[in-house]
Amino acid sequence: MNLGLPGACRSTCDQADKLSKNQWFGEQSAATKGGSVPARKTNMNLFKTPYLRLASAAIALPWLSNCTFLPSSGPSGSQIYRGAGQESGNPSYQLIPVNDQVLRTITARCSKVPYLSAGGRKSDNLFGQRGLEGFGAAGSQAIAIGDVISVAIYETDASLFGPSLASGTLAVNPMTALPPQTVDRTGEISVPFVGRVRALGRLTGDLENDIKEGLKKKTADPQVVVSLADRKGGNLLSIAGDVKAPHQVPISLVGTRLVDAIAAAGGSTSAPYDTMVSVTRSGATRSDPLQEIYDIPAKNISLRPGDTVILRKRELNFLSFGSTGRVGSHPITVEDLSLAGAVAASGGPTDMQANPATIFLYRQEPVALLRALGKTNLAGDGVTAPVIYQLDLRDPRGFFYANNFTVRDRDLIYYAPAGSSSVQKFMSLTNTFLAPAISAVGTAASVNTLSN
Repeated sequence: MNLGLPGACRSTCDQADKLSKNQWFGEQSAATKGGSVPARKTNMNLFKTPYLRLASAAIALPWLSNCTFLPSSGPSGSQIYRGAGQESGNPSYQLIPVNDQVLRTITARCSKVPYLSAGGRKSDNLFGQRGLEGFGAAGSQAIAIGDVISVAIYETDASLFGPSLASGTLAVNPMTALPPQTVDRTGEISVPFVGRVRALGRLTGDLENDIKEGLKKKTADPQVVVSLADRKGGNLLSIAGDVKAPHQVPISLVGTRLVDAIAAAGGSTSAPYDTMVSVTRSGATRSDPLQEIYDIPAKNISLRPGDTVILRKRELNFLSFGSTGRVGSHPITVEDLSLAGAVAASGGPTDMQANPATIFLYRQEPVALLRALGKTNLAGDGVTAPVIYQLDLRDPRGFFYANNFTVRDRDLIYYAPAGSSSVQKFMSLTNTFLAPAISAVGTAASVNTLSN
């Protein structure tokens, strides 16, 4: 028998073909020799027609339903079990059934932003290293060119900056305020009786000490107070990307935090969970999701002059494949999308093709989480490892599990086919091969009847 099938499947059909012929002709011969039934003249050519081939195909059906030549949208459940290394002991991924214990462990160890993939994306490199808190405290703001400096000098005896006083007479106003000065391009300011004083890149306390040292030999116990009257120099940071009003934001004298700068630019144009924020400082870039910056105070860092802040929308999605109503990419429209919601959004398992006990979710998980789940001999890069979670919706509890399991960006949901779907596919394929032959048999039978 040759239906154009692969060798292994064709051999099965040939054996069934031979078995059908032997059974049929054996019964006919026995009846003829026994004499109990009048022998009929058998048209041997008729039994060589595709009628027997159809019978052979029916006998071979149980074996053919497992042949790999049948079309499929992905691996079967048994193939996924074997790939997990349960037979070989050398897993290429971990297969984990979703249950109460697994959900509790994931919830206890998941990040503050559970919808982001642990493995990340290649495009995440554009945002630099994660963890804005790694920049540390902003520290005191140094004086920059263009800043306006105020200097106040206090004297207790002879006055350099006012009228001389008689011995034992207290000055009514011992303080002399110098006119505000702008730090020029040389980075210096001018102080009478001291001369030019370096201000650029220094703190106000440093300036006070320098001026005081310069006045010690000219007046008794001088006291100096230096303050920033106005920040007009390098006090700007840039904020751009997906904000409503990209521009340069001045850093206030009390300091400007990251959320303050984003608010000054009109806020993000997309949802916080859908937005990545990067800060570049002195050539280093760090980033975090905007939602995480809102939730974790340590990530709302103080900014420095010259910092660059960029917001970029990062569309989150999950994928669905297999025996489902909607194969494709689906957006994550809420920050806590559950697996139940994802199954519904992707059309769910189809009644005639999918097995509700074999719904699989593919993702990369941190090695620390998998070890907490008791998994060893992990594949991957040592930081994350491939995992397939199995959801069984034949178990009534499966819907509760699905509702408490959070879907992450780049998750892949696969609906494995049911075993009966292979039979349906084979029957459809067999009908395609045999329909022309069956039609020819009918015509031949009609001609044979008329000729007799």
